[in-house]
Amino acid sequence: MNSSYIMEDHENSTVRGDSPLETIEENDEGATAIEDDTSSVENNVILAINYKASCLGLAHFNCSEGTLYVVEDMSANAALVEKYHTNWSIIETLIFQIKPTIVLLPARIEESIEEILKAKSDEGFRVEIRPSNEFSHTAAINRILSLKLGRVQDDLAMQFVTPDDNIDDMALPAGARLASKSAFLDLSSRINLEKEISIGCAGAVISFSQKLMALEDGLVNHNDAPLRINEIETFKMNEIMFVNSDTICSLQIFEDESHPNFHMHGNANRHKEGLSLFGILNSTVTPFGHQLLKSWFLRPPLSLPVITERHSAVSLFVRQDNLHITYALKSSLKKIKNIPRLLTNLNMGKATLGDWKAILDFAFGCLKIRAAISEIVDAHNINVVYEILNAFDQVALKEVCELTSNVIDFDMSRIDNRVVVKPTVDQELDELKRRFDGIEDLLSEVARRIAIDLPKIYSDRINAIYFPQLGYLILVALDEATGDPCCIGEDWDYQFRSDTYAYFKSPEVRELDQTFGDMYGMICDREIEIVHALQVDILKYSELLTTCCKWTAELDCLLSFAEAAQLYHYTRPIMTADNIIEIKKGRHPLYELSVPSFVDNDTYLHGGNSEEDDEILMEESDSDEERGPSALLLTGANYSGKSVYLKQVALITYMAHIGSFVPAEFAKIGITDKILTRVMTRETVSKEQSAFMVDLQQVCLALQLCTNRSLFIIDEFGKGTESTDGAGLFGSLLEYLLSPEFQRPKVLASTHYHELFENDTLHELQGLKFMHMQVLICDDVPEIEDKITYLYRLLPGRSTSSFGICCAALNGVPEDITARAEELSKILAKGEDLVTVCSKMTDEEVKSLEHAELVARRFLKEEFVVDFSSSSQKKLTARAKLKRILYSN
Repeated sequence: MNSSYIMEDHENSTVRGDSPLETIEENDEGATAIEDDTSSVENNVILAINYKASCLGLAHFNCSEGTLYVVEDMSANAALVEKYHTNWSIIETLIFQIKPTIVLLPARIEESIEEILKAKSDEGFRVEIRPSNEFSHTAAINRILSLKLGRVQDDLAMQFVTPDDNIDDMALPAGARLASKSAFLDLSSRINLEKEISIGCAGAVISFSQKLMALEDGLVNHNDAPLRINEIETFKMNEIMFVNSDTICSLQIFEDESHPNFHMHGNANRHKEGLSLFGILNSTVTPFGHQLLKSWFLRPPLSLPVITERHSAVSLFVRQDNLHITYALKSSLKKIKNIPRLLTNLNMGKATLGDWKAILDFAFGCLKIRAAISEIVDAHNINVVYEILNAFDQVALKEVCELTSNVIDFDMSRIDNRVVVKPTVDQELDELKRRFDGIEDLLSEVARRIAIDLPKIYSDRINAIYFPQLGYLILVALDEATGDPCCIGEDWDYQFRSDTYAYFKSPEVRELDQTFGDMYGMICDREIEIVHALQVDILKYSELLTTCCKWTAELDCLLSFAEAAQLYHYTRPIMTADNIIEIKKGRHPLYELSVPSFVDNDTYLHGGNSEEDDEILMEESDSDEERGPSALLLTGANYSGKSVYLKQVALITYMAHIGSFVPAEFAKIGITDKILTRVMTRETVSKEQSAFMVDLQQVCLALQLCTNRSLFIIDEFGKGTESTDGAGLFGSLLEYLLSPEFQRPKVLASTHYHELFENDTLHELQGLKFMHMQVLICDDVPEIEDKITYLYRLLPGRSTSSFGICCAALNGVPEDITARAEELSKILAKGEDLVTVCSKMTDEEVKSLEHAELVARRFLKEEFVVDFSSSSQKKLTARAKLKRILYSN
């Protein structure tokens, strides 16, 4: 006769299935495992685009990050209005940077934009056409004002009054009258509310996000959806460096390696970063640090103070006397989790054990970070250090740690698979648990008393059991022969049955129901109340936790740069407002990791000047020669490293702007507003464009966007068409870029069109300097592939040959082909007509032609009589004549 107070496995029971504390699933780091599913709201990045009245506006919301980004209206200049594909290039660049999962368009947007976006929807996003009224400026402001932006202020300590206020309204309660006014003033300080198109896009994003959340939570009114936006940020396109997808791909800034399983290609998390600049610089350990670093890469700032601040912070962390602190900070950052998502779960009552563990680790990690960073040496005027020391409230963080650790019993929670409250937290709960722990003995006694009134043969087939929510029951085994209960006592009420047992209510167990009730349910209810109170207490620190998350993310990024600088021997660049690029012993950050040794090279470029700069230069009487060239034109052999050098300069410039140290002995980098490239031809079957057309469009876009502060990389432009046309296009492009009418950007170009130098056409261009990659030539070797030795050293002057035949031999092209190519190359080098030379016959061909002419003349002299009735003798005579004509000497 055994008793039980919880259903056994063979009874298929559940424990409190309606409790939000019931089930948890943890990963190795203690955080709740979330299946990646784009149908979930928190996994979406929602982008809204609107274009009207020659103005482009965008806004996007990263649901997992909880930040709403507003791109200020961009007035379309003449180039954007007249050249639609340039306008699309800006949209394409922003889509490439934002990586949206959903793109919202108003119903009245231009059909051309809608068609292009729908055609590109295979790139991981879907297009949603929304009613135009969702993009209304007024409605958008109301939607934004209704949000709780990070902090929630219940009491207003300050009252704002304007001359237009109605005096009668002053009698209204502060919460009714001043809330919207103060919220409006606060919002005006965050974003420019006069930008109607971008603000309308923000309203459309909020409306759509609320509808998604309402659909996911089963709410009827989408305005009731608990959308929480922690922060609103704005950025202007003229405040960040313009790098489009062509530049990103050409410089190999990002390189995604797809999952080897084809069916996994559609999953955003099924790829890893390959050999790329982001891959070697990214050693972040926090979710927000990874996201922030990626945004730094996609949107490099143009603000000199911001860039200098990052460089100063990296310099601080790479100091030898601070390295032990750097390692301690890196270790503490591993405890930092996605706090905005955790706070959202708390706010919605969906927090799991993994969430509570992550909050505890986060608060404890922040305390360790603040303690470590307070010991750092010479941290004067370093913003991230100052903010951490001031924003990380030690008392409040300790309170969060104590509140969580004193309430949640993490060990028992893992065993019971639900959130369990610690003993001594609540006396009522402790009493319930004490009584619940003794229920087994009580049920054993009840079962023994019931068995006394039954035959002894059935005493071991009767049991008393407790079911949560169902109460106390008598369990009777079924007879194997009949399938009926083996015995039934007086006043027993049948409840239900299973395959092996029947369950009854007896007077004894009814008395237990009345006396003790559903103890497990009461325990769970009480624990829910206690955990809810804990949630309310923790949410009071939401602003603190969000702020800590923000600064730990920035610290993570800076430590990642510091680790890369130390590992790869990078140096701090000097940022300047001058329009120059000066690099000594520069290296390619990726290529140097792939070769045994790398030859470094110098660079000096001075871009053109604006009208203000020209006035200063005239006063200072500085000439172009003193300032340095605006363009470098590289020639040299194939394989000599020209393309690597071009990309190397662009990458060093780019790295300096994102705040990283650079692979050079010395670098002085002027603010560069755009890096534009004509390097890689990205063909696709989705566009009816040839490779040469793609090259032309890249150059066209660059010419429309170029300013005097841009860096333009041109690698062998014009090679996709006839050589004369290609050389003409390349030469005229250089002339246009260096003409006084143009703004003269900084240009790095390479070419194999040596005919451009023959008439000294390019020598007359002011600001152009010829450079070449050095090689050693040895003509005394028998093998073609041994004639050339690459030194990879950049020297002034130009090369006279590309040595393409040597490269062909090095790559295994058959000797017959390379030998013939050598002959043709020599003919062309002499200036001879290739058609005339190739049409000249050999002696053997001449003899053959003379013999053919002789045969023809003999044939014409002979007379043949056509007589079909002639005898065979006459036929033989004709055959003999032909033989004589063909074979006689």
